Amino acid sequence: MKYSAIIVAASLAFSSAAVADTFKFTLGSERALETEINSVYGSIDYGIASLGATLKDTATDSGSFNVSKYELDFSQPIGPVTLYVENDFDDGFKHSETVIGAKYSF
Repeated sequence: MKYSAIIVAASLAFSSAAVADTFKFTLGSERALETEINSVYGSIDYGIASLGATLKDTATDSGSFNVSKYELDFSQPIGPVTLYVENDFDDGFKHSETVIGAKYSF
């Protein structure tokens, strides 16, 4: 939970008008109906990089959001093709998955 507080503090620190032109902030929430899991997530994007965190709350420990993962992603458009790398880390910052790919937009 302490790392998510750092991300929130960094988001607030960089939210001035001068920085708002170069940084993009995303906040959201979701609910999985069958499993009754609530999620909140946030990220800070700068250029081709994005740093984010996801916190989850289950029905059994209602109101106790815990970090489920951190993400460090990179995305580079090249014409109609976007190349990307998505890195996932668990709540202890241990690397859990890397996904590389390309997508074509038309």
